Amino acid sequence: MANVNSNIIYQAGTLLADVVQQATGRKVLTANTPGEWTSVATTALQGGVEPILNTLANMWARTIFSVRPYSAKLRGLEMSADRFGMMTRKLSPVAKDPGDDAAFAWPVAYDAGQTPPSGDGYAVDMYAINKKNVLQTAFYGASVYQEYFTIFKDQLDGAFRGPEEFMAFNEMNLSDRANSIETWKESIKRSILANAILSLDVENATGRVVHLLTEYNAATGLSLTSTTVMQPVNFIGFARWMIARINTISRLMAERSTMFQTTISGNAVVRHTPAQDLKVYMSAKIMDQMDAMALSLTYHDEYLKLADVEGVAYWQAIGTPESVTGKPTYTNTSGVVTTPGTASTVSNIVGLMFDRDALGMASVLEETSVTPFNARGRYWNNFYHNKVKTRQDMTEKMVLLTLD
Repeated sequence: MANVNSNIIYQAGTLLADVVQQATGRKVLTANTPGEWTSVATTALQGGVEPILNTLANMWARTIFSVRPYSAKLRGLEMSADRFGMMTRKLSPVAKDPGDDAAFAWPVAYDAGQTPPSGDGYAVDMYAINKKNVLQTAFYGASVYQEYFTIFKDQLDGAFRGPEEFMAFNEMNLSDRANSIETWKESIKRSILANAILSLDVENATGRVVHLLTEYNAATGLSLTSTTVMQPVNFIGFARWMIARINTISRLMAERSTMFQTTISGNAVVRHTPAQDLKVYMSAKIMDQMDAMALSLTYHDEYLKLADVEGVAYWQAIGTPESVTGKPTYTNTSGVVTTPGTASTVSNIVGLMFDRDALGMASVLEETSVTPFNARGRYWNNFYHNKVKTRQDMTEKMVLLTLD
């Protein structure tokens, strides 16, 4: 898939399929381009099959329609079309420093070499131009994908005992599609997170990648590794320190500053992330270990108790839950959208903290449509379409936490 940052609609079906396969464990973690975006079952049935689908066994005494509802994780990344979907331009005021008060700068405010030196007959110019600087950023492009399946009007010959079972079969397929749609959206959101994590790692700006174990060892004089820190005798102290460190970062993010942001072409946009706009996505493994070791996961800090805190079971691929790999697409300090030539990997991911406007996705043209009935073939097709827009704004506050 080509880069999505242009005024072109890209077909994302192939990329999404690869992401879903990795996310669901059908494929091992493989570098891709996320900025683009106990009975063993058998498939061989010992018996005849119906003639239309050639996959369903002839009528059995009882049929179980296997499906259960699934809801996508990472809900905090979803935005409505009104909030984001149609946005193509973002304006941010650039900070300007204050100057001396001209009313008290005499005689410099007039002219140090003027005659007479008292300034009589002269004036302070209140019409001097001092333009307000504004940083303009734009978000282009969208990704599209579709899925469809065929519904036959007649009962599948020999497969079902009556129309009730046939309707249950079709309802099962529709429920499975709903689950698949949730999985597809979740996979897109995991790609957004992976791209942000890789972008922060490649950018390597001061303060945006927090190496928790390195800082902890420096603060305590210990020499723990990512393995030994998990020992019960070591983990409790580290976990309490880590919570305090996250609290400190959240407080700093709430201050109006240029920390934890990308400054483009020297245009310093001063931002702040109040508690209600802060998202903290943490490794579920770390959160579960804190819970198991009797450490409260309830943040009593005034900043984090209002934040959107969510446990992430895996960041990109379920087989390697604490790592992401790929070639990210991000905006560098020159304002240029860039993608490295080689893939990189970030391991031992603990969490990602970011402003609600830094990352997100929206479905702007999501619909289901049905074809007319095919009188000759006695079937119709049911299509699902989705057009997705995503956002990664490096000028917003983002911090990556790693266990190294």
